[in-house]
Amino acid sequence: MGEPLIECEVDTCTHWMSGNLCSAANIDILHEEEGRMAQSDAHTECKSFARKKGLANLLGSMDNVNWGGVVSSLFTPGQQINPSVSCIVNSCHFWADGNLCEADRIKVTGRGANECQDTNCATFENKA
Repeated sequence: MGEPLIECEVDTCTHWMSGNLCSAANIDILHEEEGRMAQSDAHTECKSFARKKGLANLLGSMDNVNWGGVVSSLFTPGQQINPSVSCIVNSCHFWADGNLCEADRIKVTGRGANECQDTNCATFENKA
């Protein structure tokens, strides 16, 4: 299975692009509280979030940009940019060995977020 398609509403992130695309090379989905298993999407976060605020912050997040995907999307509007996904939220129905996500799509929410704790993986489904 390939990487899930990413839909991201976090418009305050340096990786957010118009059309709710994510320009990150990799996104990391974690439990919001270390040591506590997520029971709902509110207990998850996108740890790859980097707040847009000035040139220094932008340059600091450049090491996680999917340059090939960004350039392709400029020439083919609407083309998906598929970051790789690492997910340690093993209480999720879509989690697989190797910290992989088996969902076809991942939706990251948190419009107006100031920090990664303000973001969520809306795709989360509790295994229980």
